[in-house]
Amino acid sequence: MSQSAMSLAFSHVGTGVAEKDGGGVREAVLAGPCVVAELDDRARSWLLERLVGRDAVRAALASCGHVDVRRRVLPGEVTVNVVLGLGLFSGEGYDSVLAKVVPALSGQLPPGVGVPTGSALSQARARVDEKVFHALFQATAAEPERGLVVGACEFGLELTAFDGTIFDLADTDAMREWFATPTGGGHPQARVVTLTACGTRKVRAAAVGSYATSEQELVDTLVDSLAAGTLNLADRNFFSMARFLACAATGAQLAWRVKNANDCLPAKVSATLPDGSQLVRLHESDAMLARRRRKAGTYSLPRLSDTIARLVEFDLFVKDERGRTRRSRFRILTTLLDHDTHPAQAIAAVYAQRWQAEIAYYRIKVTLRGNGVVLRGQTPNLAKQEIWAMLCVYNTLCDLATETAVSLGLDPDQISFVAVLRLTRNHAAPSCACTSPPGAAQALRAAIAARPTNRYRRKRTSPRTNKERRTERTRDVTYTINIVTSNLPKLGDDLLT
Repeated sequence: MSQSAMSLAFSHVGTGVAEKDGGGVREAVLAGPCVVAELDDRARSWLLERLVGRDAVRAALASCGHVDVRRRVLPGEVTVNVVLGLGLFSGEGYDSVLAKVVPALSGQLPPGVGVPTGSALSQARARVDEKVFHALFQATAAEPERGLVVGACEFGLELTAFDGTIFDLADTDAMREWFATPTGGGHPQARVVTLTACGTRKVRAAAVGSYATSEQELVDTLVDSLAAGTLNLADRNFFSMARFLACAATGAQLAWRVKNANDCLPAKVSATLPDGSQLVRLHESDAMLARRRRKAGTYSLPRLSDTIARLVEFDLFVKDERGRTRRSRFRILTTLLDHDTHPAQAIAAVYAQRWQAEIAYYRIKVTLRGNGVVLRGQTPNLAKQEIWAMLCVYNTLCDLATETAVSLGLDPDQISFVAVLRLTRNHAAPSCACTSPPGAAQALRAAIAARPTNRYRRKRTSPRTNKERRTERTRDVTYTINIVTSNLPKLGDDLLT
């Protein structure tokens, strides 16, 4: 990276803290990619202190009513920071993480106390409720003030996506009872549903439940996280007429995939538009109303009001370098009704951005946590602590990547998440920065900017299942979208039943 580009990365520092520290942070960063090896112990501790986000941790503890009833080796504030450290340094033991995190938490430990033991951490974790980490996650989920993020919007709307995933947990009686184990599975599992910002891949909202809890139940708790000025994407697992209307009522625009079978979409075509898309009338059938009443436990619920939406149906042709072509049929139901300002081809293309949520899960579960790693908590409270802590750490890494990208005028997709994680670990950052420290975070951003960028515009596809991976590989492809007319019944046909 050029000296001028590095100067740009430091343009927001001016004569701030990064230039005033005596540990050589700025000089080490400007030296290039080997920055982290040149930081002395004092600079490393200073970076830790700046990245702790102490005010946010204290606010989370206070909001949940946590009080240390007596002086302990690991008070609540320190315990929270160490658990966040467990999320950042996933795969390392208690003692190793304590040795990295605790020395930097100056003034937070009782006088004369050295680095606590792993046993002390186990006891301290049990005294902190997972709701503290949930509150801290909510603080990290808010977007900091920053300039325009390249690639974050389409049609003038910020792109977001709903999706769900699972985490393997320790196989104990308490965990099996609370979280449930899938049939034939080796571990109890937690189900997590998130609202992800597609441009930054940051998790804006999340719900954690048992494996026995459906994604649909969890996403219903996140409806209020949607907002006007956004375009929400969701796969076909999430659609119901009631949920679609509830999400649209938030002011957010929607572009949701629906199943191809006609009995899954309670709609009739009212008009076919010049671009091949169709206006449809959604009408809740008697069977759907009865099912919704049973779920609610009341038979007095009124039928949902009919509403007009737009259906974009298309075939996606994927052709690889060998000339092999695969076709898939998609149906996208959207609240964007104007075919002039929101052409069918553009809506079909933008749905691909839903995949950003899948990439976020890969980063969290493989890059950050480690592939196949089982969370270490032996109780439901400890397991949920780790999930929220991991999301906190992940959001901070996304913020570092995004702030670096904005400072250089790049799309955040061009910033290597692996490089961000490695640099942050090498700086020994113990937790998430819920604010934007002017010195330490800037030093990290400059170090991140010194790394090569991703080739993010390549069109590639990879095998998804274990069976496919045994015979297939990642390959370059071309995509072709062909808008088609749906075979839904038309208004004037017999009423939906």
